[in-house]
Order: sequence, then structure tokens, then C-alpha cells
Amino acid sequence: MSQVASAISQKETYKSMSWRYSLAGERDLRIDFMRGIALVMMVVAHTEVMSIFNIFSWERFGLTTGAEGFVILSGFMLGMLNRTRLQKAVLLTVGWGLYLRAWKIYQVNIIIIVTFLLLRYFPFINAFEVTHFTDRFSGTSWSLYPLTPQIKETWFNIILYLQIGPHQTQILGLYIFLLLLSPLFLGMLQKGHVYPLLGVSLLIYGCWQRWPVRVTPCEFEFAFPLLAWQFIFVLGMCCGWYKAELISFARTPPGKVAVVALVFIALILAFVAQNHTNPFMPPALLMHVIPPAEFNAFYHTWAAKNGLGPVRILNDISLMVTIYLLLTWCWRPLNWLAGWFLIPLGQRSLYTFILHVYIVLAVSQLVTFDLWRQAWIVNTLIHAAALGVLWLMAKYRVAARWIPN
Repeated sequence: MSQVASAISQKETYKSMSWRYSLAGERDLRIDFMRGIALVMMVVAHTEVMSIFNIFSWERFGLTTGAEGFVILSGFMLGMLNRTRLQKAVLLTVGWGLYLRAWKIYQVNIIIIVTFLLLRYFPFINAFEVTHFTDRFSGTSWSLYPLTPQIKETWFNIILYLQIGPHQTQILGLYIFLLLLSPLFLGMLQKGHVYPLLGVSLLIYGCWQRWPVRVTPCEFEFAFPLLAWQFIFVLGMCCGWYKAELISFARTPPGKVAVVALVFIALILAFVAQNHTNPFMPPALLMHVIPPAEFNAFYHTWAAKNGLGPVRILNDISLMVTIYLLLTWCWRPLNWLAGWFLIPLGQRSLYTFILHVYIVLAVSQLVTFDLWRQAWIVNTLIHAAALGVLWLMAKYRVAARWIPN
């Protein structure tokens, strides 16, 4: 019997090991997988119809959105890749490359703004969904391209300062400023000043929570205030820079305790998220254990979306660690199930994100955006089609010569 038990144990161990992530090489496909998830969440959120995709992406596994994942993982990739680059090149060279990248994304952002500004004058194109922001709960809409004569006279400056544009791509403005600041962050990391960098970044974040101010005239500051969102970018960059050290630490007894604690936090906040008061989510899918008033008070105080409440940041980090751990242990089945789709999107996440606003425009020509209308099959097909087109474009690099990634 003992021999049989030993054989079964060895078989289970082998099965577990065979499922683990074991791919060699500089590129970590688990990060690409996670970037793909973040991108899908943002595309689904911006294509405003209610489908099965929303059930799995709209703050269902925690009080998090794809936007936070996009920013954190962008910082992570910059930290991880530039640590290697700075071993072969000076900071000035690396910094100049980041400035050129920011300049290119700025140019693309200007093109997007001007494109939709001009499309508004074509009577056969309905550009409403990319030129307005609509509160789906109340039905109130705000123009993102104001039409008063006084504003029209200053459109040139307004465009240059990114003060108008589709709300679906506002995060690009934030990313431009974070890229411009990245050489400073990388310089501190190169000198080993990780704790001062994190300390100053956290202090700025804390001050913004107490005294929220806008430091740029850009439109993105309403949804992604720079002084708040810089913290998760810096945090991601530090984690990317020290990726090898963090993985080694996770294998030590204290590291295992920390990982288990983060997983436990992710599970607790996933439970909290099941009590969401999202009016568009079918009530049968929510738990209703926490009273709505108490949940809303907690949510808007500690897990605010635009202002990045501290619980939201904790949820972001704990959930990412949990997903990374899950991908490490169960890589083969998860990669077989979804990797073929998510990894190409994740590897070309910026490229795909830039293109997705045009897909949103195309979909809005055929469908009226309405989160109250729960036509599950039709809406799921709409989301699947939009994501499928983006996947094909990413897979075959359509217009990749002109669109940055």
C-alpha cells in the first residue's frame, strides 16, 4: 500500500510540475497574459453594452479595473527592461529613448483628437460616443469637444494641451507624463535609492488624497489625476526593477508568508466586491451580504476609482500577485485555454489600446450603447467581435509601422 501511495504522490507531483511555468527567455509570458487581461477589461468597459464579458470583468474579482492594471504593468515592464538596458547604456541614452517614445505617443494622441474632431462634420458618421461622456445611470452626457465660439477660437491650444479628446483614450495623456518622469525614477533606482523613491511617491499620493489638485491642464486629470496615479506606476516600476529579487524573496519563509497574506487579502476583497451596488449587474449575481449604504461608504472613501483609494491599490497589488502565482502554478492549462488570445494582445497592448477607440467608433455606428439593455447573447457577440478584430490586428501587426507599441 505504501508503494502505491508513493507512486500516486509522485504522479501528482509530476502533474503539478508539468503544469508550472517553465519557459526560458527574457520575456515573461505571464506578464503579457496579465496585460492582455487588463486590455480586454478596458475594451469591454469602453464598448458600453452589457454582456457576459462584463460579468467577469466589471469589478467582479476585486475592486479593480483594467486601467490600474495597464498603468502598473506599464511601469513594471519599464523597470524590468531598463534595468538590463542601463547595464549597457548610460541613463542619458535610455532617457532620450523614453522621451522619443513619449513624443510619438503624444503625436498619436493629437491625431486621435483631430480625427474625431473632423469626423463630427461628416453627417453619415455618428461620432457621439467618442466625442461625449455619458453617465449611463442618469443618461446625462457631457461634450468632450465644446462648441462655443470662444472655445473654437482657442482649439489649437486646447488640442496641443490635450484638453479635449475621447474619454476612451484619456489614459494615454497620463502615460505620456509618466514616460517623461521615468528617467528620474530610473536614475534613482540605478543608484539604489528605491526607498526614497517609493517614500516620496507615497508622500505625493498621500498629499493628493488630502489636497486634490491638478498639476496639468490636460483632460485626463479628471479621471486619472497625475499625482495619485504616479504612485502605482512607480510601485510597478520598482517591482519590475527588482523582479528577480522579489521572486527569490517569495521562496523564503518570510516571503511565503507575505505571498499567502496577499492572496488572503485578494480573496477577502473579492468577497467584498460581490456585494457591489452596480445597478447594471443582475441582482442574482451579487451577494447582498454587506448593506448597500455601508458598501458605498466604504467604496467611495477607501476604494475610490478615479482618486485611487488605498484599498483599491492594495487590491490591485494583491490580485496581481495572486494571478501571477496562479499562472506560475497552472500555466499550461491556462495558456492553452486563453493564452493564445490574451498574449498577443498583451505583447502589443499599447498598439491595441490606441486602435480600440476606432473599434468603439465602428461598433457605435451599428449599436446604441446602453448598459440597461441586457441582451446577453447579442451584446456578448458584439464584445467578442470587437475583441476579435483587435486580436487579428495585433496578431498580424496591421499598420504597426505607424502605431507605437
